[in-house]
Amino acid sequence: MKKGIRKALAAVLALSLTAALAACGSTGGKTAAESAPAAETSTQAGTSEAANTAAPGEKIVNIGVTDQLGTLNPLNMDWTFINLYSTSLMFLPLASFNSQNSVDYMLAESITTDDNLTFHIKIRDDANWSDGQPVTSNDVIFTILRMTSPEVANYNFDFSMFKGFDGGASPSGAESIDGLKKIDDKNLDFIATTPMSLNTFLNNVATWICILPSHVLKDVPAKDLLTYDWFNHPDVVDGPYVLDSYDSAHYISYHANDKYMFGAPKIDKLNVKIVQPSELLAGLKSGEIDFINPSTGAIPATDRDAVEKLDGVKAVWTEPVTNEMTFFNTKKVTDARVRKAFVEAIDRNTILSSLLGGHGEITDGFVMSGSPLYDSSKATIPYDPQDAKKLVDEAVSDGKWDSSTELQYYVSSSDDFAVKASQIMQQELAQAGIKVKINTVDFATLMSVAGTDDVDVFSVQYTITPADFYADENSLVNAEQSWTGGYQDPEVAKALAATQTASSEDELKKLYKTVDDKMIEDVPMFSLYFMSNLGVVSSRLQNASPSLYGSYNNIQEWDIAE
Repeated sequence: MKKGIRKALAAVLALSLTAALAACGSTGGKTAAESAPAAETSTQAGTSEAANTAAPGEKIVNIGVTDQLGTLNPLNMDWTFINLYSTSLMFLPLASFNSQNSVDYMLAESITTDDNLTFHIKIRDDANWSDGQPVTSNDVIFTILRMTSPEVANYNFDFSMFKGFDGGASPSGAESIDGLKKIDDKNLDFIATTPMSLNTFLNNVATWICILPSHVLKDVPAKDLLTYDWFNHPDVVDGPYVLDSYDSAHYISYHANDKYMFGAPKIDKLNVKIVQPSELLAGLKSGEIDFINPSTGAIPATDRDAVEKLDGVKAVWTEPVTNEMTFFNTKKVTDARVRKAFVEAIDRNTILSSLLGGHGEITDGFVMSGSPLYDSSKATIPYDPQDAKKLVDEAVSDGKWDSSTELQYYVSSSDDFAVKASQIMQQELAQAGIKVKINTVDFATLMSVAGTDDVDVFSVQYTITPADFYADENSLVNAEQSWTGGYQDPEVAKALAATQTASSEDELKKLYKTVDDKMIEDVPMFSLYFMSNLGVVSSRLQNASPSLYGSYNNIQEWDIAE
């Protein structure tokens, strides 16, 4: 999914809100193809058949995705996985999270901090561009200064937590700034204005910004960079693959970068096939699709059993990380008893088993059981329809709730599970005395009305990296403007601030449990369920494993079984 509200870290990190939504299957941003001349786009589209044809001895792998490509220009990056993964095959970030919720360093050899204010970046000595030039500190600084320049103005990324980035932007024409200090060609510092944990820096800055070659682009006026034709066929990369051609609605084709610093990829050609969800099963059956990453390929619920039983492929369920978050507008649904009654009236375990086949879990708040920061002593709001009715009656009796109120509940039409769940919920809530009108809208509309007075309650799939919750929680339940109607609490604010200077994992567990406990007490939001996601890999493809994070970190090792 994509961006909705994003201004905090002055918040990073309100920005990871959109990263979180990215795993859910929407895209954003302007594509390079859309900026290219029509004739060139037509030429690109005509090369797709050639990309699928293997020369003698050539190895080709096809990846199936159901998200339309938004951009291949790092300066136009938003927080969607399809854009990040497709772009980072050419332009690496400093680091990338893996399936174990730990960091794989990419361009960076190390990222450290002694005071949670200054972050030391050591770029790998062997990090080079495909033209033989070294990747340097200048490239990192150039990329960020151009991305935050008034001419490019990528508002998906707010750098106001770093020195010199007033309002999150860099001055027009800036070649240096106080918050980015070059030490030498392979070392630089990011200097923050307020404490930030290393995990927060890694989860946002280090993993989502794809670095560009400054020696190639430094003379291009900043105002021209978003539409610069070079991004349609970049000939200098530092990632494992080089772009051949693409059509943002149908495919992306690459060939291997034999100068890749981690070793030349064994797969000569890589094709990303952009298809409808209903086409994935057929593609797996025919062998036209070799790999489906669970963060970018949404296998329909009706096809999941068939995929799991399919010969010649391995189906892989992820840990339940994607949260079907449900947000109350606390300015409209003001009584916490009514919000709690809403949750108690819903038989969430039955929804999980009947709609998702049990592939998930029920736990409240933000932190799921698969996170190293999960505290198993955390409570869960129970299914208790009798108590739900009692709480509603109390609120009515106290004059805090009007029993004739019909809550406007919004859900995305593309979220099949939530649409079906809402219909079950509507009946269960009615029994507790809560009237609900279901508004099923497309995702773009959902994002446009989220947090406004048009909405009382809404649900959206939301994925947070299990190693760091600060940015998302800070923007959702500790901000004046948020999807929870500006819900704020001093205990939550204190706990979140403390996460940025915590010295141990046990301390972080306690702090995040404090926040989750307040979510259970005040109920500005709740988890309808945490769902597992399904990925698939062909039996002929070796060293490849579908996961929400890090699937492509070792792509140079992928190979086809002889």
